[in-house]
Formats: sequence, structure tokens, C-alpha cells
Amino acid sequence: MFGCMTPPIEHLTEPQRACLRLVASHHNSKEIAGLLGVSPSAVDKRIERAVQMLDARSRFAAARMLVEHEGGTTSDRLPWEPIDVPNTADVAPIPLSNEPWWLARRLLGLSPGGRQGGRMRNHLTKLQRLGMMVALTLFVAVSSMVVLNMALTLSSLIAHYR
Repeated sequence: MFGCMTPPIEHLTEPQRACLRLVASHHNSKEIAGLLGVSPSAVDKRIERAVQMLDARSRFAAARMLVEHEGGTTSDRLPWEPIDVPNTADVAPIPLSNEPWWLARRLLGLSPGGRQGGRMRNHLTKLQRLGMMVALTLFVAVSSMVVLNMALTLSSLIAHYR
């Protein structure tokens, strides 16, 4: 397909290389599309074409080939592991359940050892989270009172019409 002097990896376009680099760092097509400002189908087409050009078994194999060609190293994480979870070999486990009030601290976002880099999944502030918990508690209390009041009313109506 290509001349015998240049390896197929040299014929990859820069957009294909960018997609493969992000695949190597374990991003999926939707995440790559958001980072590059293109559609997920465009990302899939770029990666599929690169896999064909490199005659690789998968997108991960093609990404590994590119990273090794560029002199980088591949990650120790497997492709299906979440990006934001630290490697267990790198971080010592913190026994939070032994800490007093650990569950309340976790719900309020005060627990130690949060995310190391990257965005948090919950964008609410601590005050907003506390407000949500108070609102939920009030909702449950009012709902319970309504249900109890309805049960009392029904029982009194049944007793009255017997």
C-alpha cells in the first residue's frame, strides 16, 4: 500500500494522531470529540482509518503503536478502567470508615483524598450540597406527614361509615 521506505505510521494525518494519542490516554470517542471540537462519528472515522493504515488489531493497539513510535510510554491502566481513579499501587488506601463522621464528611465533600486533577463529577459547592440535603429532608418529612394525615382521614371515614 505504501512505499517500502516509509512505515505506514508516517502517513497518519495529524487529526488521526491526535485521536490515537487520546485513545492511548483512555478517552472514549465522545470525550475525544468534545476535546477536539468534532463529532464522535468523525473521531470514529479517523480512528478506524488509522487502524486500517497501521493494520492494527484494535484502536488501542494502533494507539500503542503511535505512542511507542513517538517515544512515549503507555499507561499501566487497562482501557476499560476509569481515568480518574488513581492506580492502587500509587496511592495508599485511606480507611475513611474508621474516621468519625466519615459518611457525613463524604456527603458534604469534606473527605480527604478527593480527585487528584481533573474535574469533579459534582459541580455543586458544599453549601449547595448541604442545602440539597436539607431540602430533601424537609420534603421527606412533609411527604410523611401528608401520608399519615391521609391514613388518619381514611381510617376515620371507614370508622364513621361502619
